[in-house]
Amino acid sequence: MKKDYAFYNQIGLDFPLRDDIEIVSSVPKESTGGYIISNNEAVKAEIYAPEIDFYLKQSHDTIATKISNVAKLYDIRSVGFDYAQDMDYEQAVGDKLLIVTEDEKYHNLKENLAHDGFTSIVVTPSMIVDVNGHVGNLHVSLRKEGEIYDVETDQIIWWDAPIFATKQSGVYDPNVLGLEGALKRVHDNLGVYRYKNYINYDPSICQYHERREEICGKCAEVCPTVAILKEDETKHLVFSHIDCHGCGGCISVCPSGALDYTQMPRNAFAHLSGYFKDSIALIIPNKMDLGLMDIELKEGVLPLMIAGEKYLHEAHILNLLQTSGNPIIFYTDFISKGTGDVIRIINEIFQRKYHKKAIYICEDTKELQSIFDTLEPIPECKYGINEADLRKREIFSARLAHLVGNEDLGIVKAGEHIHYGDIVINEANCTLCLSCVGACNVRALTAHPEDNSLRFNPSICTNCGYCEVTCPEKECLTVIKDEISLKPSWFTQKVMAKDELFACTECGKQFATVKAVQKIAALMTPIFGSDDTKIKTLYCCADCKPKVMFQSHLNSQIIEGA
Repeated sequence: MKKDYAFYNQIGLDFPLRDDIEIVSSVPKESTGGYIISNNEAVKAEIYAPEIDFYLKQSHDTIATKISNVAKLYDIRSVGFDYAQDMDYEQAVGDKLLIVTEDEKYHNLKENLAHDGFTSIVVTPSMIVDVNGHVGNLHVSLRKEGEIYDVETDQIIWWDAPIFATKQSGVYDPNVLGLEGALKRVHDNLGVYRYKNYINYDPSICQYHERREEICGKCAEVCPTVAILKEDETKHLVFSHIDCHGCGGCISVCPSGALDYTQMPRNAFAHLSGYFKDSIALIIPNKMDLGLMDIELKEGVLPLMIAGEKYLHEAHILNLLQTSGNPIIFYTDFISKGTGDVIRIINEIFQRKYHKKAIYICEDTKELQSIFDTLEPIPECKYGINEADLRKREIFSARLAHLVGNEDLGIVKAGEHIHYGDIVINEANCTLCLSCVGACNVRALTAHPEDNSLRFNPSICTNCGYCEVTCPEKECLTVIKDEISLKPSWFTQKVMAKDELFACTECGKQFATVKAVQKIAALMTPIFGSDDTKIKTLYCCADCKPKVMFQSHLNSQIIEGA
């Protein structure tokens, strides 16, 4: 029976591997494949895991630890494969190619590409008015001699292409990729362009979806392409999976967790982090070349290759820290805006609590070696929870609450891309109309009929401010922006307002709060003037109001008849 894991024994091993890892000593010219994970590209598999050979070559771990960790590296990759929620899509790509250049020396490119089956036209940048669509279906508006023409093309090669153009899939700039790289892209795409959906979306907790005012939309702001667009009229997000690069930047800035990464959903990451117990996670984006990392790995360091270099958010990172009991190292040439804010926030929290640094960032081996020399374990931070069915904010809240414990570690400022905060409610002005509860879709504000109270948990609030916008009362609800209060009370529900229920003066049924009835009565009594019946209805439930009005009408008819 064929095994799921293949190990191509190219470096020579003097110790055994786990039974479910098949040793492949030679690769035939036509590899039959069938493996899920392989340590070598020559062995056909669903996933190529170069970190396995990198770890074996560079690690200072003992033989026994290496045997265990090699199996872990296969299992870590398997988690991503087993839990992935992406789907495969295809787009037909024809032979139409638009070449945009002012340099005449590239005009002969049209003839050269004709030999490869492309039908090309050459235009100058000044002729292009607009570009939209995606690879295989691009629409270009051209201006020529004062007239506007619409041209359809499959792909575009454009020297010094403006940002609006390169945001579309199928547009390639030789000044960025090199001419050879751009030509390789258009050749590779010819026929069929294959892509995946990298994003899962839950509109029910989205801070943009169908709100009266634009409260959020950070995902669309950080998207480097046109994969996420905002429909201002309907307040809907529109996703174009074919334009998505899968970088994950939108996921790290999503305040509520409405966006999740299909390649590594939150529940998958929670499972994955368990493999790093007592190990130091060295996070390396897939785009980084391990061949350039000629450095000896400190004992206990285990590489974690990630596909979307920007998707990691506060719940991911605090999970990994509290599971491993060790600092985390990012080896990368780029940190996303969201992840960057998270790293700063968590480092400040760990410094206050443990007087240790939690997360390191480096992009060269010299800097990495320096980090290895100064790393301190953080076993005191270890903590585990069952994250099943918890949202992003709830996970971070539970983990951070345990870290804070009974201490008051002060206030940490959140950031431009990661928002936490608090609210203040003037109880004297609050009528418990509960509009704010209806506006909050992350369960931070909740109504409690058992004691007629309005309660709030600041630690799961997204700081969006929609409750403040929705509140009908003046000087009642105020949002405190971008503060994480590191004390126990910040992680628990607190009563913000409370009132007694008012009993209908006719039937005795409780139907509203005393404050709400008093407020409406104060507003309407001057309007009703001397009409005692209408004034009386102000203190009646919905069932009794029409009865009172009808009885008054009957009484007046009787009086008139008499």
